[in-house]
Amino acid sequence: ESRYVKRVRIGVYAFNEWKGKTKIALTEDTKRVQEILDELGFEYFVSGLDVLQRFMQHVPEQYPMILFIEKTAHDEIVSYLLDGGFAVVKPSEVSKQYEDKKQVIVYDTENCDYQNDGIATIEKAFVDLYFSITRNKYPLSLQELVRVYQNLVRLGNIDKKKLIAASTKRNLQCDIRLIVETPYITEEAMQFAMILRRG
Repeated sequence: ESRYVKRVRIGVYAFNEWKGKTKIALTEDTKRVQEILDELGFEYFVSGLDVLQRFMQHVPEQYPMILFIEKTAHDEIVSYLLDGGFAVVKPSEVSKQYEDKKQVIVYDTENCDYQNDGIATIEKAFVDLYFSITRNKYPLSLQELVRVYQNLVRLGNIDKKKLIAASTKRNLQCDIRLIVETPYITEEAMQFAMILRRG
């Protein structure tokens, strides 16, 4: 009744990640970005590794932050982040060489679904991180992302229907559907798809 526990499937339950938000441990830099943006009063949300790091085996010491900001306030928000000492970069310009400043990858958005109090849902964070790695050369290996996904599934912390729904916003539904449904696809179908792809 208090919503501390959510049903994952028959006989399997997990703690509700939003109840008290005790499980999401944000870095000091991320908290500082939140303070700046909360003070400005614009809509935003943090996504990617900041939300998923507790499901990683090896958390990088420093990694670019994925931040979605209100499209109409882009220039003002970027200006405040720069004044706050952050290196604001475009999604396609992420550097593998870190400076002293924390890199913040800024995505403009008009849609703040799949987030709560400035923090993306698990499903949205996974989709955004997958997009960043596969499309924009985000400095995290695909193998590490696979381990994150396996941990999310094993611990019952991801809703696959919500994951697919979140992926449609980034036009990744084909990729994510394949990831979600891979355990149910026969080896023959996988081989068939590979032959099609080569042809």
